Amino acid sequence: MILVELRKAVDTRAGAALPVTIGVLVVAVTGVQLAFADDRTWVSVVANAQQPVSVLVPLIGLLLVTGEWSQRTGLTTFVLVPARSRVVVAKFVAASVLSVVVSVVGFLITFVMLIGSEWEFSWSVVVQLVLVNWLTTMFGTSFGLLLWYSAPAIVVYYVVPFVWTFVGRLAPGLESVSPWLDLGQSRMPLAAPGVAAREWAQLLTSSLLWIAVPAALGTLRLNRSDLS
Repeated sequence: MILVELRKAVDTRAGAALPVTIGVLVVAVTGVQLAFADDRTWVSVVANAQQPVSVLVPLIGLLLVTGEWSQRTGLTTFVLVPARSRVVVAKFVAASVLSVVVSVVGFLITFVMLIGSEWEFSWSVVVQLVLVNWLTTMFGTSFGLLLWYSAPAIVVYYVVPFVWTFVGRLAPGLESVSPWLDLGQSRMPLAAPGVAAREWAQLLTSSLLWIAVPAALGTLRLNRSDLS
């Protein structure tokens, strides 16, 4: 079932174009920083090169879920596999695999472009950035599962966290709790080595809010809905 979901993820024009677009942007970002930026340290170059991955790879998971409704394949899928929760798990696993693969390819592109430069490799940063990309992919997949349709899911995925971050930084009293509830803020320390225990805790709580809750609500909605 997971292989089927992996094929679905790249079986549409959008699904096939996204990984290519991400690869092109990784090359562009890395090239611009190496050519023009003053900060060319390994951590800075790699973290910036992973930004296109972190921004766009969640759409792969989101479209994988919403495709059942936008492509009108949901009825067929859930007739062939009546246990809807199994389909949900397969989609999340497939999105996870694609997230890791795209992240690794992004790293390889950056490493190749860094050949000949002086840089210090850090496994902790690589693992942390892969984790960030995976979390954002789960975030997008969860909102796709909750909302079902591509357009509103994409809008909510990009707009709601931005608004929350904006309000959390400006509203009195929210600044101190915002890192615990804002996935965008809590994942920022992972772009550098030496993540503190408090920062890991903030990442956990914000992930539960923005990933686990929408996924649970989306699964509940799916299990209780009549598909046609």
